[in-house]
Amino acid sequence: MIAVVNTRNVDKVLEQYADDATYQVPNLETPLTGKAAIRSYLTESFVAFPDWKMEISKIFVQGNDVIVVDSVSGTQTGPLSAIDGTAITPTNKKFVQEQMTRVVLDQHGKVQSLRSYGNAANPRPLTAPSR
Repeated sequence: MIAVVNTRNVDKVLEQYADDATYQVPNLETPLTGKAAIRSYLTESFVAFPDWKMEISKIFVQGNDVIVVDSVSGTQTGPLSAIDGTAITPTNKKFVQEQMTRVVLDQHGKVQSLRSYGNAANPRPLTAPSR
C-alpha cells in the first residue's frame, strides 16, 4: 500500500480502497467519505506537492487493524486551494509531518478507513495565508 501511494498514482491508490471508505489526515477536520472525495483530495494534493512521499518507521498489525508510524513530506510547487476556495500559489516551501496512521481493512482486504494522527503540517492550508 505504501509503495503504491508513493507513486502518487491516484487510480492505483484507490484500487486499494472500499467504495465507501473514509479518509482523514491531520489537516482535515472531518473525514472524507467515498472514493470520489478521496480521489479529489489526493489528486489536488499530488499536484500541489508533486514530490510528496511517505516514509515508514514502524508497522503494527493485529487482524484487520494496521498501525503505521510514518512521516510525510513534500514541497508545494503546484497550485493549491484552501478550504474556503481561495487559490494559493506555489510557495516552494517544504513540509515534513510526523504521524501515526490507523488503517482498518474490510473483509476483502480493502481499506475501509484510514485515519492519520499528528500535528497538521498544513500541506493543504485551512485558510489562505495572510499577506
